[in-house]
Parts: sequence; C-alpha cells; structure tokens
Amino acid sequence: MRSGIGVPSRGRGLRPALVALAATIGMLLASAAPASAEDEALPIVFVHGGSGSAAQYQTEAMRWASNDYPNLVTGIDRTTSSSTQLNPILDEFFDDVMAQTGDDQIYVVGHSLGVALMNNYLNSSPERTARVAKYIGLDSASAGQVPVCPGTPDPVPCMGIYRDENANLFLGDDNVYLPEGHVEIASSPDSFAHQYEFFTGDEPKTTLVLPEPPGQVTVGGKLIDFPANTGIDGSTVRIFQVDPATGARQALKADLELDESGEFGPVKLNGNYPHEFETRRGSDSELTGHIYTQPFVRDNHMVRLLTAPPGSPSIVFTNAGPNHSAAVVLRNKEWWSSHPSGQNDTLSITTTSASKGTEAVGNALTPATGNGAVGIHVHDDAATPQQSTLNLLPVIPLFPFQTGVDVFMPATDPPDGVISLENAPRGDTGNPQVLNVPNWASDQHRLGVYFNDHAQDINSWGECKQAEASPC
Repeated sequence: MRSGIGVPSRGRGLRPALVALAATIGMLLASAAPASAEDEALPIVFVHGGSGSAAQYQTEAMRWASNDYPNLVTGIDRTTSSSTQLNPILDEFFDDVMAQTGDDQIYVVGHSLGVALMNNYLNSSPERTARVAKYIGLDSASAGQVPVCPGTPDPVPCMGIYRDENANLFLGDDNVYLPEGHVEIASSPDSFAHQYEFFTGDEPKTTLVLPEPPGQVTVGGKLIDFPANTGIDGSTVRIFQVDPATGARQALKADLELDESGEFGPVKLNGNYPHEFETRRGSDSELTGHIYTQPFVRDNHMVRLLTAPPGSPSIVFTNAGPNHSAAVVLRNKEWWSSHPSGQNDTLSITTTSASKGTEAVGNALTPATGNGAVGIHVHDDAATPQQSTLNLLPVIPLFPFQTGVDVFMPATDPPDGVISLENAPRGDTGNPQVLNVPNWASDQHRLGVYFNDHAQDINSWGECKQAEASPC
C-alpha cells in the first residue's frame, strides 16, 4: 500500500496533507479555548540546522499538543543549505501550511544553521517578512552581537534561546541562556517553556509529554536518507509491536510501500509497547534496517527513520560481518560523558547470545566520546576483533554530532539473543530508559536504537492517571 500523511481531525479542520517537500504534520489538538487576539495561536514551523531534520522538534511538538495548542506544529526537512535554493522552497512550504490551516501568518522556530537561513529569508523581501508573525532562533552563532530582529522593512518580533557559553550572542533584545547542549536546546522542557510564553503570552500548563490512552495513539513520519533528507521511491517500512524484554516481534501493525517523499502513516500503535520499524530501500541495497523505539505515549507525526545509501560513509566505514551486530544509538540530545557540569549520561550495553555467551561492556560512554554527539555508532573494530575495547573507532568521515565506539555485540543469522541497551539520562539517573533488541548480524542487517530525548517520571497513561493531581 502507499502511505498517506494526515492527522485525525480534532477541531480545526485540516485540508489534505502537505505535498512534495512538505514535512509530516505535527501535533494538533483543539480542546483549548481560542487564544487572545493579541497572541493568536498561529501554526508553528520548525527549520532545523545542519545534519538535522524535523525530528529534532518532535518532542516540542508533543509538548505543544500536551498544552492543547489549537493549531498545527510541524517542521520542514531541508534538502539544501543554499538560501538561493531554499527561500522559494520555504515560500511554498509556508504557503501550504497557511492553506491548510486558513491562517494568514505563521510562527517560525529556527535552530543553528536554520537560524542563519531564516535570517536571510526574512531579510530578503517584504513579502517573505509578512508571512512570519513571530520568530525564535535557537543557539545560532549567526545572530552576532547586535540585538536586531531580522525582517524588512520592519523587523519580525523575535527572541533568542542560547547555551550559557553563547551568552555574548543576541537575537533581538529578548534572549534566554540555558545550561544545555546545542541540539538539546531544540528539544528541552526549559526551552519549550520560553518558546510557549513568547508565542502565546502565557506560561505552559505543563512541560511534560503527556501520555494519551494507548489505544488512541497514531504515528507517522518519513523514511529519509541521512543527511540529504530525501525519500527513497519504492522503499518499504514494516512496523512491528515487539516484546519489551527481547525485542522479538509480537504483531505486524503496518506494511507500507513508500513513494519518493518517504512519507508514511498515520498508523495506530499501542502506546504501551516498544516498536520495530523494518526498513528496506528497494533494489539499491542488500541491507535491512531495524529501528527500535521506546513506546509512543502520544501521537507523534514527526518521526524520522534515518537510512543511508550504498557507498555512504556510515555504510563504508562500519565494520560488518556475520558474527557481530552494528548499531547507531540515537537521541535528539547530546550524550555527555565528561561535561564540566558533572552531569553525565551512561549507556550500558550487554549482549546475550545462546551460542556465543554474554558480552557485557558496562558504560560505553567514556571521556573520549566527548559531549557533542547525538549519534553513537557502535560496532566491532576490525583491528581488535571480538573485543570490546571501548576505544573510539578509526577516524570516520561522518557528519557533525556523530562518534563511534568499539563494542563487540555477538550475533547470528537469524538472531539467537538479545542486546540490552540501558540509558541513565543525566539528571534523572533513577529513571533509566531500556531498549532490548535482537542481535541481528551486521553483514545483512543494521540496527537503529532510538531513545527519547526527554526523561520524565510519567511515561504511560496508567502512570499519568494514577499521579497525584493527575495532569491527564
């Protein structure tokens, strides 16, 4: 079947899904009272930075929905960093959003390089300035040291949100500085709270991602090449509900053939269970991808499943073989291992194979992995076969925010065991995140293990309903 993109209508009517370059629709809930005329609830569009995608805003989109924001929250997946090429793409995307919602303007949140690109866009013509009612720039060095909002002939009301170490940068005269990572600024609860107040004039009722009844959760998004953000015509996605203890498949939830947009869904999933997204590129690759996610506790239509074409650096420079697994462990928040604040993460990896025994490596994050990566490439280094040295992998021409660690995860085909990955997020070490996945052999299979970038005490509908003064 062909995938379709859409969100069940819950109030303000939505026209058909964005086409061509449009990103997947974000969260839409309409149970809140209308915003005041002074702070109209306009659609929100996220413009990501380098080596990113709309997925970096998916948690904030769920927070907007958790606050009953009555309009569209979405993001564009940029396919170029050239303003000459991007500006007309943004014109089309923004106009499509406004056509969907019936609004005359939008709010925009830019991140990193996306801020520089949006500054260029807003300064390029009065017609482009007129599309944007308010604008937030997240942690971009492009702001400079003069507090000026972009726009012509009149500036667009703006604010900047930065890391503490960028306290000498400004975007307009409304700026906030947070003790967070560069990517984390686009996904954190504190950043969200400031964004919410700037766009609405009020404080949010919650910064939690509030769970919904598990039988009502729908998920959608795109399968795209990293970092080109382009879909693969003829690719397929199969979605399985899996056993939380083993990652073994329990039920097939969807079997989708995708077009060149890469779009899929929405698909109804059980919010109490983790899921596997099996991805195949079609005829141009023999590798099968297996992406595992934590339970989707509420609607999420900004999922991005990342793949790579044959010959790309992440394929060529990954040591593959029939006896070990290879994985990319990803979250949209930096993994800290030696941060000056003392707030660090741990990522413990243990593989249990029926035929090859147990390989437990403890914390795979060492001072050498640093504090800037969101993607950790984990596989057996060819220089030290069947040993987990935890050394950084040989220099790999990957992209920003990536690193690699030598971990031996014994594997077979078909799998005969489980790789258990446990993340103790910094600042919340008493509430670990765990994903258990089959030990697929890396000569034919690649693993993606996607952890949530948010850690919170309420992680299911049941927990939310039972909480004192329940927010659900």
